[in-house]
Amino acid sequence: MSEFDEKAATWDDDPSRMERAQTIADKLRAVVDLTSMKAALEYGSGTGLLSFCLREEIEQITLLDESIEMTRVAEEKCKAQGVNNLVPLQLNLLADPLPDERFDLIFVMLTLHHVDDVEALIGIFRLLLQPGGQLAIIDLEREDGSFHDGPFHGHKGFERNQLEKILTETGFSPETYSICYTIKKETENGPKDFPMFLM
Repeated sequence: MSEFDEKAATWDDDPSRMERAQTIADKLRAVVDLTSMKAALEYGSGTGLLSFCLREEIEQITLLDESIEMTRVAEEKCKAQGVNNLVPLQLNLLADPLPDERFDLIFVMLTLHHVDDVEALIGIFRLLLQPGGQLAIIDLEREDGSFHDGPFHGHKGFERNQLEKILTETGFSPETYSICYTIKKETENGPKDFPMFLM
């Protein structure tokens, strides 16, 4: 069982996660015309917190996550709330066959830094987007490694220039970059701020 499978059942119990999702949804609305999006994809969607905040503006959102338990919790939330335009699916885009559907918008929140091959995943996003589609990446700015407790094998956030280079080489044209949220955490050296960007 993965770390995220273990955390799924109580993931939404932390009110700061809902507050963060709502704040980032507002930031996304400010830079993307969501009402023009018929089909969107959230990758690394977890329990769907961000997609639930956006469900009234986007016709349909596919929620993809490789965690079986996170996907199960998202399914249960959809059933309990009578939400029909969110479609949770358990899938790893880097290992499983790609979905047939193409999307107007793909968004990823705090997912990319967990992915070993960022270039490969961004290339897959390019394939899954409709012509003229948009990609929104929400993740950590470069940090000193103190964000994660215990062993962690991903990236310590991203530098803007590094990510823009990957995107440009994959055929994207980065348009906007802004700090959209700051996570405050206790670390071994005391409280620390971890800024998140929206690109």
